[in-house]
Amino acid sequence: MRIQFPFIIGAIVTFAILALAVVVVRRSIGRSMGSGSGRIEQEARHLGLGYAAKGDKEFRARFADLPEIPRSATIKHVMQGRVGDRPIEVFEASYMIHTGQAPIMIAHTVYAAECPPWPVTHITPRNILARLAARLGRQTGLAMENAEFNRRFKVRTHDEDFAIALLSPEMQEFMLSKWSARWRISPGRLCLIYRGTLKSDRMATSLARMTRFWELVPPELERW
Repeated sequence: MRIQFPFIIGAIVTFAILALAVVVVRRSIGRSMGSGSGRIEQEARHLGLGYAAKGDKEFRARFADLPEIPRSATIKHVMQGRVGDRPIEVFEASYMIHTGQAPIMIAHTVYAAECPPWPVTHITPRNILARLAARLGRQTGLAMENAEFNRRFKVRTHDEDFAIALLSPEMQEFMLSKWSARWRISPGRLCLIYRGTLKSDRMATSLARMTRFWELVPPELERW
């Protein structure tokens, strides 16, 4: 029986699509394993952090001021320990939103450390429209001397003198090294926040990022 050439082409295309699908699924499984509970707990122990699978309502309530943690959020992978001489808590918060077609899970990873009673200050990434507006001179938030920092971040604060002292040129460059991260400060607490689920292979890097932040804090702010 003679096989038609278009049939052969179709079979090759179908095989290629199936092979690509297998690769995508394997990579997805690999990423999910990287954020699995067992690996996260193991990495927490390795880093000297205590671990609990879930956080209760009281734990969630302590972080209710964070926009990333609504009342409906589920808290898991709760870790506690120290970075240097500072107590730190690490956890993942997730919640569902409904688009009208299918629910979508939103997740954030939070690294929270004790800090002096600093004024409320938020240093958050600008979205693409805000970055475009900044390029056109329509910038909101406190302006710093680093143009790239201004383009990437929006700074809102209850005390401009504090924010200017904190955001030294070195601190701005440091934050630009991870411009998708959010930094939220409230009296007594500093939070480094990422969009997405908690990844075990990124925990050490994030703790090092917190350590570097404190190295760049001016001494006078430590005595605030």
